[in-house]
Amino acid sequence: MTTFRQRSSPTLRRCPRCKTVGRMYRSHSRNAFERFMKLFSPVLVLYRCHHCNWRGYMFRRFRSQSRFAFWMTLLGIATGSVAGVAVGWFLLVRFVELLLGR
Repeated sequence: MTTFRQRSSPTLRRCPRCKTVGRMYRSHSRNAFERFMKLFSPVLVLYRCHHCNWRGYMFRRFRSQSRFAFWMTLLGIATGSVAGVAVGWFLLVRFVELLLGR
């Protein structure tokens, strides 16, 4: 017997790509960067449109957004970007060393 999980209710947000309303659902994080952003960014939330499959970050709606939440979001974006560049540079250097045989 197959049981179906109830789908969470959509938000009344407008999709940035197809402009439909009421088809935006919260999305699960898929990689390490998205999990990092989920932990350290209390303001940005992943959404997905069930109409056009757009997936991306949108600002969470707060009754009163604090300055702390805003600065934590900026810190999370900056840290994630720096970490991504550092890992990319490390992998590039290792790849070049492997090619040159050092």
